[in-house]
Amino acid sequence: MEVEEEERRSPHDHVDRCVPESFFDRVTQGLRDDLEHERNRRLQMVDTASKHRAEFAFAQLENERSLTSLRDELRVARGIVDRSRAELTALQTLVDAHHREHKALCEMLERKGVLHRKKQRTDGTA
Repeated sequence: MEVEEEERRSPHDHVDRCVPESFFDRVTQGLRDDLEHERNRRLQMVDTASKHRAEFAFAQLENERSLTSLRDELRVARGIVDRSRAELTALQTLVDAHHREHKALCEMLERKGVLHRKKQRTDGTA
């Protein structure tokens, strides 16, 4: 009968009888403290992540606003460049027309003997 009783007991029964109860209390309390510490650490990490998410979202919004502003400025600058090119083309056309008119007038005055042009030297001196 004693043999049957010993077989029914678990191997931990012997350890439970040998180890004082205060040891289990200390281990249990240590585990609870560790659990509480890890819980607090997790909450701090969640708070930090939330803060960083908010900062990131704000920075992203600022970047989008800056990008929109830069795109608007670029559109305005391109419009100015296009208008300037058109003005430059018109001015170049006007200069060419004045040059042709000046050349034609000079040739006409030369033919009538009113204007005498200097003949260019072939020796390269002025």
